[in-house]
Amino acid sequence: MKENNNHNDVNRPANKNTKTIAVIVVVAITITLVISLSMRSTTMIGAQMGGGNKPIIMHFHPILTITVDGKPMTVPGQIGIDPALWKDHSLDQYGMQAMSDGMSSMAPLHTHDDSGTIHVESNTIRNYTLGQFLDNWGGLNVTGKTVKATMDGAPVSDYKNIILRDGEQINLDVAK
Repeated sequence: MKENNNHNDVNRPANKNTKTIAVIVVVAITITLVISLSMRSTTMIGAQMGGGNKPIIMHFHPILTITVDGKPMTVPGQIGIDPALWKDHSLDQYGMQAMSDGMSSMAPLHTHDDSGTIHVESNTIRNYTLGQFLDNWGGLNVTGKTVKATMDGAPVSDYKNIILRDGEQINLDVAK
């Protein structure tokens, strides 16, 4: 019997060493994850800083579709980001300023792609209107034309004063 006990005693240090190594590995993985996630959070916070390094506290997405003389018009991507598609700078103080990491400025009302999704990203809680977005873009000429607008399917008489809201569907029908 003593031989069996001695055999178990021989295995105990190995088991103890294995447990110690396992604890060290778990601690190392935990530390690595904590550092990795904290660096990621810092990057995300930096990317969400607005004018004068104020944080972006308002972020939502209305959707705009435009039809001109019965044909769909694409709302271009990069409005309020690309200087060629950023005509009015009166709201710049509410948007994102250029970052030292090379990230460019963005107006508080901008697009990233041609889906018609307007990104409202502001360092100040305030109302923004469709007219402000259209002025920012400068690419919808309605001179001498009639504009019929709907918001979430309901007719709107003054399309420029539509207050932008998250998920709102705005349709403009421009005709001669």
